[in-house]
Amino acid sequence: MKLLLENWRKYLNESKLRVFDFDDTIAKSDSNIHITTDTGEKIEMTPGEYATHKIDPNYDYDFSEFDQVINPREIKQITNIIRNALNAGTEGREIAVLTARAPESEASIRDYLESLGLDTSKITFELLGSSDPDDKASWIANRIEQGATDVLFFDDSGKNVDAVQSLQSKYPDIKIKARKVRYAEDIAENLVGKN
Repeated sequence: MKLLLENWRKYLNESKLRVFDFDDTIAKSDSNIHITTDTGEKIEMTPGEYATHKIDPNYDYDFSEFDQVINPREIKQITNIIRNALNAGTEGREIAVLTARAPESEASIRDYLESLGLDTSKITFELLGSSDPDDKASWIANRIEQGATDVLFFDDSGKNVDAVQSLQSKYPDIKIKARKVRYAEDIAENLVGKN
């Protein structure tokens, strides 16, 4: 009986953290990264291509297109999860958009999510201005230190998913699930099919 009460108490005190990347997770947009190599070659990458790109410190990376949300297409599989989380209430639950985009794009992201009918006043926004996977993992680790006991993370980047999932070894008593999403790939294929 005592064990049953302890398990019930743990369930009641559970603090859920639901974290969503923005680009190619919540929405597919036409914002691209412009790269100038050390030889002067110009390269343009989509967020999906950049997610698998190995950073070269000798290259110049221009993320200025990410200050706005350009031609966004909703990834309904994820926005439906956000809707369900918001509808479940925010008592004991934090819902966050955690993105590599710089803080300058927060208003555009909020406007876009509001246009989908999502109440952004109940969503935490963390715009890192960094594509380092460890920065996303550090932000989530900080939330765990503040009391989150059940973490669910959605991102299209395998590097980000791996970094967050690796927190499990540091926090073995915390429920951590990091999911790599690929829904944006379907949107890209559909657009190609329409041309």
